[in-house]
Amino acid sequence: MDDSRRPSGPSEIPSWAMRMNEAIERVAVLVLMSLTWLVLTVAGLVLFGVGPATIAAAEVVLALREGERARVLPRMWRTFREELVRANLRMLPLLLVQGGALMLLWIATAGLAGGPGATLALGVVAAIAGAWTTIALAAIAVSPRVRRQDPLVCWRLVLLLPGALPLRAVALVLLVLLWSLACSLLWPLALLLGPAVAVELAVALLSRRITELLAQIDASTAAA
Repeated sequence: MDDSRRPSGPSEIPSWAMRMNEAIERVAVLVLMSLTWLVLTVAGLVLFGVGPATIAAAEVVLALREGERARVLPRMWRTFREELVRANLRMLPLLLVQGGALMLLWIATAGLAGGPGATLALGVVAAIAGAWTTIALAAIAVSPRVRRQDPLVCWRLVLLLPGALPLRAVALVLLVLLWSLACSLLWPLALLLGPAVAVELAVALLSRRITELLAQIDASTAAA
């Protein structure tokens, strides 16, 4: 039989090439998410935009984890508009507390507290408040069910969350700190990947576990 017409190339694409292509596509999605996050945050005058923009990025990550082929720009813009009011009602007070904690931490590190004892106390309080609000804000961003609660219920849930998930809370704070340090040293990294990777970390560590925790609370309430 004449085999001259058979293709001489490989019969299938190597697995490493497919994995590399998937990795490149994933990085491209993260870059687009980060740039869109920056645009939406600025569009919301930063203070009123950072919360809904972060939720919009989290919704894209959650969709991708469920196997959906989410279109980044339309999905983030739609979520941003839908969550603009609700997100700010729930996240803005926590953002203000976090901003105050960062200011106190700066005062402590600059030695303006008035003495070693006061500096240490101020630094500890600022660090705890900043870390706690970081976990609370991340929980609101990655959990649609938490966001649907009334503001008081939402705040109670997220402020209790670090105590309910201590290991994941500590892991998220440490990873976000390390990522922030890397971004501060390499500003192109912060511009292209900073927000998206931070959201990815929050979704990976908190989203599924919060869902399971709320399901356990529902089951125990129903049993009672």
